[in-house]
Amino acid sequence: MLVRDRMSAPVITIAPDRPLREASRLLLRHRLRQLPVMRGEQLAGIITHRDLRAARHLGRSVATVMTAKPFTIAPDAAIDEAARLLRTYKIGGLPVVEDKQLRGIITVADVLDAFVDWSGVGASSARLVVRGRGARALETRARRAVERGRGELRWLYRDARTRPHQLHLRVIATRMADVVAALEAAGFEVVRVVKPPRAR
Repeated sequence: MLVRDRMSAPVITIAPDRPLREASRLLLRHRLRQLPVMRGEQLAGIITHRDLRAARHLGRSVATVMTAKPFTIAPDAAIDEAARLLRTYKIGGLPVVEDKQLRGIITVADVLDAFVDWSGVGASSARLVVRGRGARALETRARRAVERGRGELRWLYRDARTRPHQLHLRVIATRMADVVAALEAAGFEVVRVVKPPRAR
């Protein structure tokens, strides 16, 4: 999954000479946490909700508190690369820049939404916890069993702390009972089937 698939565009921006109170109104009106700062067609910086909270006078210009030369990312970068930058530098959003032009913005919320979609937890899925013997081919056997049960395996995690080994599988299936039966036929003990909690 690429940044261009999850970024927000077009982007609401502000000029560096505008007063902070205008930035505050834009953030509030559009429910944003950061605004790219544009000097003409060029990205000059970024101003965040946190910057505004720290500012003493909202009559000052955006340029006085913005972060100049912010971290950016290209639209064809992978979504996990965006996640690494956001986490490493503890920032809430990355302007998406291509050929020196602002193309969009990607935020922590966008990356989390992408992860939820990728994992399958938002679909008709369940996390199956299974036990099996024969450590070498355990994952391969589980994958094949899920396919035989007409399920789609989204991710698999082996808990090496347990004996016999436990696998956690995120599976999307129309009939989860068929997947469970296929796993049991392949020699696995299905310990539990956990449906994702409903979003409020």
